[in-house]
Amino acid sequence: MVNKFLVPAGFKDSLNFDASIEHKYKNIIVNFFTDNGFILIKTPLIEYSKNLDSNTLILKTNKRKDQLSIRNDITPQIIRIASSRLANKIRPLKLCYYGEVVRKVGTILRPERQFQQVGAEIIGSESYKADVEIINLAYKTLKKIGVKNIVIEITAPFFLDSLLKKITNRNFKNQLKKFIKLKDINSCLKLLKEDELYNSFKTLHECSGVITNKKNNILKLNKIKGYNNEVKRLIKIANLIKTSKNDSLNVDFFDLQKNKNYYKGIKFTFFAKNVRGEIAGGGRYNLKYENNSETAIGYTCYMDTILRSSSLVNKNKRILITFNTNEKLKQKLVNKGYSLFKSFEDNANLKKEAKKFGIKYYLMNNIVKHI
Repeated sequence: MVNKFLVPAGFKDSLNFDASIEHKYKNIIVNFFTDNGFILIKTPLIEYSKNLDSNTLILKTNKRKDQLSIRNDITPQIIRIASSRLANKIRPLKLCYYGEVVRKVGTILRPERQFQQVGAEIIGSESYKADVEIINLAYKTLKKIGVKNIVIEITAPFFLDSLLKKITNRNFKNQLKKFIKLKDINSCLKLLKEDELYNSFKTLHECSGVITNKKNNILKLNKIKGYNNEVKRLIKIANLIKTSKNDSLNVDFFDLQKNKNYYKGIKFTFFAKNVRGEIAGGGRYNLKYENNSETAIGYTCYMDTILRSSSLVNKNKRILITFNTNEKLKQKLVNKGYSLFKSFEDNANLKKEAKKFGIKYYLMNNIVKHI
């Protein structure tokens, strides 16, 4: 028999510090995007199952009705809205969002099955400046909430995908993909042997690393037929992304897409030192819904990972005050960063009561006292 006080695997109660800090961070991120011209939208928790992928919790409904699921990702909902209710809005369309998502199963890196997503999308612009805008704003929001030692890893699936398309032998291609997933470049090159494809893979691999040290290597990709335009675009984007001293912008072209051919331009992932899993990610994709198709660049951060990676501490100070404390004085305390905790007891010993509730400050004769 299941204990009525337990919650299912992959779910948890967020209490006190985690809940308040997640709320604070979410507001900082959303406010930063709205300050930069993004429109905040809110989407429903429930969608038709056909609009989502298979990793959803399906709701029990009447068999004659369309199947419903709890959303496992907000991006498909953004696509639905942009392609329907906002289809006639002038492009580029800049949207931001937040909300809880639920997965049917977790993963090794993210066993959590419920977490909050916060993200933004620029829809309808092919300009490389839109890519720069999303990445730079995403980076700045992470810095604002105290994430340190950030690594932004950029990949452009086009390069690797175009090489793999030249291989017609299915078994050979699958073996090569296996080595790519393992980041085993030596086994890749042994398998390819000395030919044109061998040289292309080697050149691609030599581009991996901190991008400021690899720009000359990336320019060598121009020797591969059909790469010129993508190389120019990537260099333009990289030149406009600025990181702080202890952070870095890396490139890794040996990254196989989990969702086949989803990304149609650059793909980027944010990591933080000693933090499990990515803290944010996104990329350029084609937005498709029924007969509509347009390009978009989007980003999503995962608040469960954000909480693990942020170095900010909860500076909110609780202070015990009497119930009839003057309103102006209460506002002054709030402005100084205090969280007001009112006593309902008449003639209470405020110091003693503050200790009882684990509160470090109390107001005595309009003077803040520290325990």
